[in-house]
Amino acid sequence: MRITGIEEQKKNNKRCSIYVDDEYYCSVDKDILEELSLSEGTQLNEDEFNNIIEAIQYKSALRTALYMLARASKTEKEIKNRLAEKQYPEKTIIQVLRYLREINYINDEIYTESFIRSMRELAGVSRRSLYYKLAAKGIDNDIIQQMLDEAEIDDYDSALKTARKKAAGMAGSRKEKALKLFSYLYRKGFGMEICRKVIDELDLE
Repeated sequence: MRITGIEEQKKNNKRCSIYVDDEYYCSVDKDILEELSLSEGTQLNEDEFNNIIEAIQYKSALRTALYMLARASKTEKEIKNRLAEKQYPEKTIIQVLRYLREINYINDEIYTESFIRSMRELAGVSRRSLYYKLAAKGIDNDIIQQMLDEAEIDDYDSALKTARKKAAGMAGSRKEKALKLFSYLYRKGFGMEICRKVIDELDLE
């Protein structure tokens, strides 16, 4: 197998298209190309070529993951899904995730703790709403439950503060206000018992 062509891409001059035996094979960032010492005319046996392709895929996937993490913290599942969307092989994705865990760039426990800490002071945040938000990000159920317990989130206190703020701008009879507040709190993820208890606590006259 021989690399018969390396062409700079027209839409992205930082990437090149590689041709093997006169057929397009893949694209790669220029610096990865240089790092692997690939050039036109390079002759490789099948095993050597496969090893180089795996190295290209790994370095490219890792760069994609690190770019995501540079912009914002991500869960392992979010990184995995993004790499899968970009059609990296499963073997490559597993290698990237393993490396990122080793250097502590992804840690779902730390992510969950930080997420809860940043969200818990927002109006209307309930344990249930936090649970579903974190579950949607691919966090393991046991991790979510543990971190929620450690955070000691008081659903009643949060619901009461939220209801008082909401009720201040409401018009209508006590019954109408109560129904609206109940529906509002329930949609926020508060349980029925807490919703009733909070409404009973408020002066809605």
